[in-house]
Amino acid sequence: MGRSSEAGARIADLRKRRQLTQHGLAARANVSYSLLTKVESGSRPASEAFVAACARALGVDVVALTDQTPADGSTDGHLGELLVRVETQLDLYDLDPDESARPRPLDQLRSAVRQVNQVAQAAKYEQMAGLLPSLYAELHAAGHLWSGREQSEAWGLLAEAYRCAHTIGIATGYPDLSLIALSRMDWAAQNAADRAPGLRAAREYLRVTAYLRKHDYDTCWNLNAAGRAHLEGTDAKTPGSLVAAGQLNLGAAVLAARTGDASATSEYLDEASHYGRLTGDDLETFWFAFGPTNVAVHRVMTLIELGDYSHAVLLGEQMEFPAGWLPTRIGHHHFDMARAYERLNLPDDAMRHLQLARQAAPGQARRHPTVRSVVADLVRSARHPSDALTRYANWIGL
Repeated sequence: MGRSSEAGARIADLRKRRQLTQHGLAARANVSYSLLTKVESGSRPASEAFVAACARALGVDVVALTDQTPADGSTDGHLGELLVRVETQLDLYDLDPDESARPRPLDQLRSAVRQVNQVAQAAKYEQMAGLLPSLYAELHAAGHLWSGREQSEAWGLLAEAYRCAHTIGIATGYPDLSLIALSRMDWAAQNAADRAPGLRAAREYLRVTAYLRKHDYDTCWNLNAAGRAHLEGTDAKTPGSLVAAGQLNLGAAVLAARTGDASATSEYLDEASHYGRLTGDDLETFWFAFGPTNVAVHRVMTLIELGDYSHAVLLGEQMEFPAGWLPTRIGHHHFDMARAYERLNLPDDAMRHLQLARQAAPGQARRHPTVRSVVADLVRSARHPSDALTRYANWIGL
């Protein structure tokens, strides 16, 4: 039995358990009765949008209708299977909308995009991969079928949602998925009216982070300049422009630190601080968590990049995160601190911060290359590795 016919059978089974008729479920899900009967019988495939509508009507997650793997039995192999569906939706961006896709009202779509970004920033990658395909189909339909302000907002939301596939790709070792997601992000952002400049600049910042991992600094500088170019002619009233400008300065500070230019690093951080004073701590615009707290985190990060580990840990231990600050940003700070302590030959402190990174965002800590590098170095340098270090190494698969 194929995946689509399995979904149809599961829809039928849950509908009956909910004591709903086919007419009743069709009305509740806002789908065609004729299409529902065909999907349940297996004569028509169940599209992502159709499955999502039925899942909402039945009160279950999409994965309950598309996959049998229990959440607590998740593996990276299972994640890869889920990402095939995400990649399919990214590839089909240029087709006409799915005829079965009937978008929810704009306020509900805003909430759905916010939810998937919250899941992304908590590093719950399998859950995110389960949410994205149907959300893409729904937003894609809204972008094509709506008009006026609602249409441009739908395109902006689609750009934000595409960014999530970059997040999962870069975090879990699927770089091709990251690249195609950022390409689609820019495609959607161009139709987002006054949100376009900020979204397109944010996209260039995200491309910088991808090329940082490759140590391709010339490309990073070119992308940073492209991001700034998108913001030319904008002002404080342009949605997201201040956050994007501030984050581009943080990216430039990291680049300058990577190349050993302490003076330029300080200048970029000061410029970012200027924008941070204007925005305050803004968690949700592009989900950068930009603001004074993130500038402070980047001061620590750039000190580490410059090799000033003692100063970095002194500042880093004083960090206080606002309530609700993004888990992955907190986690990143802690494994940066672990790297600094490892370089200072203070393994107990390094281990303490590795544990804090795991507490903040375990999905991120288990996969991030910095964590893996620090743990490997700690194991190599320890004459007798502690039980905590051994357990941690086993947990990340070293």
